[in-house]
Amino acid sequence: MDAVTSRSGGLHDPATIVEIEIPPFIPLGLTEKVRAKLARNNPKVTPPRIVNGPTLLTGLATCAACGAGMTRTGTRRRNRSYSYYSCAGSHQKGKSVCQGRHVPMAKLDGLVIENVKERLFTPERLTTILESLLERQRSKNCAVEDRRTALAAELAATNEKLDRLYRAIEDGIVDLDAQLKERVDALKTQRDLAQASLDRIAIQANTREMITPDRLAAFSQLMRQKLDTGDTQARKAYLQSVISQIEVDDDEVRIIGDKATLAAVIAGRQTGEPRVRGFVRKWRARRDSNP
Repeated sequence: MDAVTSRSGGLHDPATIVEIEIPPFIPLGLTEKVRAKLARNNPKVTPPRIVNGPTLLTGLATCAACGAGMTRTGTRRRNRSYSYYSCAGSHQKGKSVCQGRHVPMAKLDGLVIENVKERLFTPERLTTILESLLERQRSKNCAVEDRRTALAAELAATNEKLDRLYRAIEDGIVDLDAQLKERVDALKTQRDLAQASLDRIAIQANTREMITPDRLAAFSQLMRQKLDTGDTQARKAYLQSVISQIEVDDDEVRIIGDKATLAAVIAGRQTGEPRVRGFVRKWRARRDSNP
């Protein structure tokens, strides 16, 4: 796309145009996942008690056979209560939809928490999972550093040329005629563009969150601590921040997540803090806030 100057309406001189690759703020894949989750969590589709309820794995656990959510069910025998995760498809629509499965709640909660702690939230395992992302980050950092070096060299060479011209003018070797003035202005523009690009790289380097070994270790410690000591709502929020689905089959449980989402959380671009209550329909009933 051609760049048009706002003053004259004409095209910019191609020599003065600096093209900068700007990555998307929100990856398309993440946008689609958010839309799918919003649709899935719609109160008309999924009851609010499933999304915001106190049961640890509701909203995450699904039946591997039919894909329906695993919801809390229970029985009472001999004055004792027993809680289970049950296939909602089978429970609500019958065996013709799904034969269903029932897993003791405490068993599935403990199985997921223990395996997530020991098999995911360790620095070594996180490093292995994010190996490709870390490699891309290192390559990008090298490219940025190469660009910074080239710009610094260009800036130094331009300043040196300007200094030579200024000295020649001061010493009376050359006269500052129109042609020389045009040359000085061109060098100043080149210098300013190089300096602006260097400043922009410096700002991006200061604001870009990196995935470092220290961050991995801190994240690992935080998640393990929260899963050990947090209440059900806190643990649920932390699990949902990095896990998209838990498939419950007869012989195995599959914990599914996204590498990019996990990397974003580790880098500090998302948090595991409890989120705004999204399904209280009249939370601002008196219209006393954010009209």
